[in-house]
Amino acid sequence: MLQLVALHSPLTTRVGRWSERAQQRACRNAMVASTALSQARRERAEVEEYVVGTLARRSPQVLPQALAPAAETPTGT
Repeated sequence: MLQLVALHSPLTTRVGRWSERAQQRACRNAMVASTALSQARRERAEVEEYVVGTLARRSPQVLPQALAPAAETPTGT
């Protein structure tokens, strides 16, 4: 006859702990990734601010052209 595993057997306890640990690791990985992405965004913003400031000091007339997307700049053809 088929024997059922008790709800509090060592096997079900281990499986339950495994799923909890896996979920905790996934959450931790997501937090680490989120932190890294936030830092990269902050660094990009700092670089953009620096570049805009530097271009503005060098030549105020060049600034709008330098920041225009490549598709909008004249190609000369």
